[in-house]
Amino acid sequence: MESKFACKILIQGFSYAFPVNLTIPVSISLLIAACGLRNSDPCFFHGTIPDYLFYESPPPNFLNDFVSKQYAWVWLLWLLSQTWITLHIWTPKCERLAATEKLFVVPMYNSLLIDQSMGLNRRRDDQPEVKVEDLAEIEKEKGDGDYETIYEQTDGSTTPPSAVKSSDHVTRIYACATMWHENKEEMMEFLKSILRLDEDQCARRVAQKYLKVVDPDYYEFETHIFFDDAFELSDHDENESQVNRFVKLLVGTLDEAASDVHKTRMHVRAPKKYPTPYGGRLVWTLPGKTKMIAHLKDKSKIRHRKRWSQVMYMYYLLGHRLMELPISVDRKEVIAENTYLLTLDGDIDFQPAAVKLLVDLMKKNKNLGAACGRIHPVGSGPMVWYQMFEYAIGHWLQKATEHMIGCVLCSPGCFSLFRGKALMDDNVMKKYTTRSDEARHYVQYDQGEDRWLCTLLLQRGYRVEYSAASDAYTHAPEGFNEFYNQRRRWVPSTIANIMDLLMDAKRTIKINDNISLPYISYQILLMGGTILGPGTIFLMLVGAFVAAFKIDNWTSFYYNIIPILLFMIICFTCKANVQSNESFSREYLQDASEEELRVSGFQLLCAQILSTAYAMIMMAVIVGTALQLGEDGIGSPSAIFLISLSSSFFIAACLHPQEFWCIVPGIIYLLSIPSMYLLLILYSIINLNVVSWGTREVQTKKTKK
Repeated sequence: MESKFACKILIQGFSYAFPVNLTIPVSISLLIAACGLRNSDPCFFHGTIPDYLFYESPPPNFLNDFVSKQYAWVWLLWLLSQTWITLHIWTPKCERLAATEKLFVVPMYNSLLIDQSMGLNRRRDDQPEVKVEDLAEIEKEKGDGDYETIYEQTDGSTTPPSAVKSSDHVTRIYACATMWHENKEEMMEFLKSILRLDEDQCARRVAQKYLKVVDPDYYEFETHIFFDDAFELSDHDENESQVNRFVKLLVGTLDEAASDVHKTRMHVRAPKKYPTPYGGRLVWTLPGKTKMIAHLKDKSKIRHRKRWSQVMYMYYLLGHRLMELPISVDRKEVIAENTYLLTLDGDIDFQPAAVKLLVDLMKKNKNLGAACGRIHPVGSGPMVWYQMFEYAIGHWLQKATEHMIGCVLCSPGCFSLFRGKALMDDNVMKKYTTRSDEARHYVQYDQGEDRWLCTLLLQRGYRVEYSAASDAYTHAPEGFNEFYNQRRRWVPSTIANIMDLLMDAKRTIKINDNISLPYISYQILLMGGTILGPGTIFLMLVGAFVAAFKIDNWTSFYYNIIPILLFMIICFTCKANVQSNESFSREYLQDASEEELRVSGFQLLCAQILSTAYAMIMMAVIVGTALQLGEDGIGSPSAIFLISLSSSFFIAACLHPQEFWCIVPGIIYLLSIPSMYLLLILYSIINLNVVSWGTREVQTKKTKK
């Protein structure tokens, strides 16, 4: 166990190779020294070591006779041979947290010949060694990414070299962010995160260049921002377009973010501007000499919304930038395996160490298609407090469980790392470009694009993992309406994608080694709980009313069913006039009339009123339950259930001491159960026809149709 741990955390030289090689020489030397001390003083070890162990102690001149007459020199040659054969354990090249089967030939050891067993059991690390002189090849092959170019084709007389270069194994990270209507504070957090990565990459590059050493954690880095709806009608000519205020805000915020990161007043050189078929492009060279490219999308020229921005950067970076390189297919495959897309939202905040942890997971398992970190919601207000607890138990319990018994089903697009080779596989990137033509497509493809992409990876046999130590912070909805609209997208899309996976479970189990029948059974149980959740919560409320207010069952039933039915009627009748055509649906909140917006908001107003009423009722229920527990004792069914539930949350919080205080908002979570597991589900299902984004919806100037 200790040897595995030493190799996994890269302290193999001192904590594994050193003791393994010194076991026999030190043991023999200690025996010789003990015999010498015993010969010089027969009472030296008296009372410490039993005398019968020294029944035949060799004389002082025995060593010369032993070496010359007993053929001990053969043993010395044997020791040198063992040291030479196991010389590789002194220079390990494995990645951090490597799997046991990758480190050792067999998982067990021989306790009789323990040093030989452990030394010979360690595998040789066959990872290619990156040479300093080969790193310059990366810069040559990167070329100028500022222009859309087509590589010149040769006449076929010369073919690209097929030999894979050591520099092809260097990690390449493309940070791909989708932005829309972020405010200045959100842009600041995002830009500071990018600038920290730029600084980290610069430090590693300079160290390699001038110290002539190869950093195993070195990576090439480039940032791409895809700005949706970046253009609006010009103030001077209605036939012309100009960038909107959000693009101007991004440009104006960069200097402030750079000054904050580098702790000195800085001015980043103005971006180069290029017209493109899809709108425009701004190219910055950051202080660390990495590039940040903002792709400004004009929705009159190219499809907008997040999924199509993701399609755009996948095909641009993996299709155009990689596959059109004039190199052999073998080299392209190796480069694709070591190319990662870091998907980000425009409000994310993270440190370079968080990205490094995700890259370590990718290096550890070549079959890993995506990896995600621990997402922390930031903001202020009761809704954010609720989400702090919700996110915490979601990561502590559900994501960790999925990671251990199978694999994670969803890697959120706000902070995830995707392997380029996995995205380029059959029926992943290509299928991700499917247009939404059916009602199910709008829910599964457009409303839950991140989860659908992970579903495609799972169905192709790739694994998705979760790293609890990779922290990222995102702005959570602070208002009730924005929160409900966000979850209106999440709830149906989650159900649709899980159902898609379950319907194709038989084939997925065959092709994916990480998904088993017990794991599918676990997901079926969760799906059943989701479907039965609203009815269960309703029955719980009926029983709680009976216990808290001392009324009969039917009276409690009427008290609960009437407001729920009224809310359902309001959601069915007082809804926005969303037409069936795609273009109107996507432009709804920009082009809707005031009356439509008011009627749409009436549903949320009713949800707020009912949520507040149920929260106050839940407070009374909690008090009533506490009084009942005092009467019935801790052996009652209610007490056992409450203690078990609270204990599971408390133990999970204790196992995550840095996040322990996330358990404090649990009381808000408890009060919000009727709202989140009953009203929200009804609101989401009834409004399936609404395909607007729901968050960061602001009034903007008219744009070209």
